[in-house]
Amino acid sequence: MKVSLNWLKQYFNENLDGSEIEIILTKLGLEVENREKLDQAFSNVVVGKIIKLEKHPNADKLQICMIDIGKNEKLQIITGAENVFVGMNVPVALVGSKVVGGNISESNLRGLPSYGMLCSGAELAIDSSLLSDKEKEGILPLAEGLELGQDLLEVFSLHDEVLDLGLTPNRADCYGMYNVAKEIILKKDFTLKKLEILKGEKSEQSFKIEINNENLCHRYVARKIKNVNIKSSPLWFSNLLRNVGIRPINNIVDITNYVMFELGQPMHAFDYDKLEGGKIVVDNAKAGEIFITLDGKERKLEKDMLLIKDGLKSVALAGVMGGLNSEVDEYTKNILFEAANFNSASIRRTSRKLGLRSEASGRFERGLSEENALKAMDRAMFLVELLDAGEVDKSYFESYPVKQVIPTIKSTVKRVNDILGMNIQREEIVAIYKKLNFKVEIDGDNLLVTPEAHRIDVKSEIDLVEEVVRIYGYENIPATLPVGATNTIKVDYKIKLIEEIKTHLTDYGLNEIVSYSFIDKESYKKCGYDFSGDKRLKVMNPLSENQSFLRETLLPGIIEIASRNYKRQRRNIGIFEVGRAFKGSDNKLPEENLKLGIFLLENEVKEWYGKTKNDFYTLKGILEKLISAISNKKLKFLKLTDMNTLHPGRAASIIADNEIIGQIGEIHPNVLTEYDIKEKAFYLELDFKSFKEPIVKKYSSLPKYPTIERDMAVILPKDLDYEKIYDVISESSNKMVVGCRIFDIFEGSQIGDDVKSVAFSLTYQNPNKTMTDEEVSEIHNIIVNDLVNKLGARLR
Repeated sequence: MKVSLNWLKQYFNENLDGSEIEIILTKLGLEVENREKLDQAFSNVVVGKIIKLEKHPNADKLQICMIDIGKNEKLQIITGAENVFVGMNVPVALVGSKVVGGNISESNLRGLPSYGMLCSGAELAIDSSLLSDKEKEGILPLAEGLELGQDLLEVFSLHDEVLDLGLTPNRADCYGMYNVAKEIILKKDFTLKKLEILKGEKSEQSFKIEINNENLCHRYVARKIKNVNIKSSPLWFSNLLRNVGIRPINNIVDITNYVMFELGQPMHAFDYDKLEGGKIVVDNAKAGEIFITLDGKERKLEKDMLLIKDGLKSVALAGVMGGLNSEVDEYTKNILFEAANFNSASIRRTSRKLGLRSEASGRFERGLSEENALKAMDRAMFLVELLDAGEVDKSYFESYPVKQVIPTIKSTVKRVNDILGMNIQREEIVAIYKKLNFKVEIDGDNLLVTPEAHRIDVKSEIDLVEEVVRIYGYENIPATLPVGATNTIKVDYKIKLIEEIKTHLTDYGLNEIVSYSFIDKESYKKCGYDFSGDKRLKVMNPLSENQSFLRETLLPGIIEIASRNYKRQRRNIGIFEVGRAFKGSDNKLPEENLKLGIFLLENEVKEWYGKTKNDFYTLKGILEKLISAISNKKLKFLKLTDMNTLHPGRAASIIADNEIIGQIGEIHPNVLTEYDIKEKAFYLELDFKSFKEPIVKKYSSLPKYPTIERDMAVILPKDLDYEKIYDVISESSNKMVVGCRIFDIFEGSQIGDDVKSVAFSLTYQNPNKTMTDEEVSEIHNIIVNDLVNKLGARLR
């Protein structure tokens, strides 16, 4: 759940501090997983208007724009964008500004000066999912009527902080921003403003609500809007939605999304004139019924799925998605708003079976208060009038067959203190309940507590105890030592292996990441994997279409995270993941294997002593150090040439004990393009299936006798693997060569087209005596002869 600080500020007169709110919410059990300041991506970008446009005299694809940025200041800026026109408001990055990709300076393009840059959404770090198709192409168009020269951070309300809450399943109420504000006043002496609403009168005339399955729909509220004025929402309203990850569409859809984020109650809007029969009917689907949802897809329904119908046809998939046949469009004149309460288990089953998961279905799945429906409707009607979106009907229509039962829970002060191991006075416990706006009656030693309607998670005495301790403060629980017997157990090797891998790789400067075990078909395709025959491991009941397959490799999740960091101007990307990947087997269940994936971005860094950068050999070195530390295996590498994931000719299989245990190489350029990564990147993936607990290494004493070095240069076939050269040298030396290092490679017409010259430095040493020059020369000559006879080499 994303919480915008600007949104929360609407509910208080007092100022809010992001870091303080983060601490407060975390202490209350609403863990803040991340706090992001939205004004860090760019600076010194202002609103400008194109007042003149002409072709560049020296370049067919460039245009010269004269930009008015207010205060009688005009700039000449040259652009290659095709979607610009005279009168268009555009984002202008001034000289000295910062955008995605670097700082802007004065430039000269084909002989003419350019004093800044016109920006696209990507250059302002705006997530493409928050932009319309029109806004994604070329320069980002800005709304008319903006003040020229105004800072774009102010235009988009980006002086904001967004808190990402990791909510537990029981706190469904905190999927509403206003309820998060209620949590804040439990720890801060702030005054919470009441929400402005527009109430109506319940009517039974002219329109009917029929609920045929009361177990699956407890309440349904509807209200009509006449003479609808569908248009874009005001910028302040759109900005609030955009800051929490919702793309503004139009004022009607935006109001439903706003109320959903504010009160946690999903809503839906029907085109009233497309509804027939003068009523809404909530009923089960027929087995095999075909229904076309708003995304234009045909859905085959089952009889346990709930539908919203008018008098003649199905118009929405309850709690999941609306129907195409009742969609609000530019011709809509009258609207029927819906706010309902559906059975959480039913919505969960439907969304999983259809692979349709949304913000709305996610909230229904966690459970909602029946009392929330009318409150949300009244709030939406107020916003309709506030945004001048239409004429609100004075009456609302409702069916409420299953009234919400709010429990009265009996507790005692002694029981609370016994569970917590504390001594909190009754007055303080009662004060906590009242601060939560719970009703409290004192009956002798008993406290009879009735929670607020939206707190459907408070059902029993233990829930009350939890409320007491989180308001009193977990940090105030006295520290005590646990008492009990301990046993020594042998730790499983795979557990130790995982810990060792993580320790070593973090020591090498890499960062650990964790990605989902479920991925989608597109992720496979983007990474270059074959998907013919639909042969991947498909999940029977996926949570969503994005999680419909079990991963067989770690690459899609790792490169997705790398891409996300790359788009946020991170360049020193070195990440790894240790996790399970799955493989089809003859058994019913797939085989699980422990794998390691490492991703390195080629990143050139300037140091005082020169430039450094990551490359293939950096990754290979990390692999060799890791394997040496965790096992007794000796690695070999075999060139790979036929791959869509790794670059042909720049990749290799990793071999140990005559078994392929992984791949390493440069990621294919096509894959990097799919993820918008412009630099080279390197990847290795290792399977630990064959790894066993290593034999304890035995260390030998330091050598007593000196070494002798000899160089040689031989001409070899160009396509010969170096591994074969090392093998011949090792076999021919009778273990007297203790070091072999290539120090020069030469290719050129001087020695021939199909050959290469390789220069080696060989280190000789006998562990039992000092070697003479004659002994070294004898072995050296044997090596040269074997290279000639076995590999077709010739001495230079």
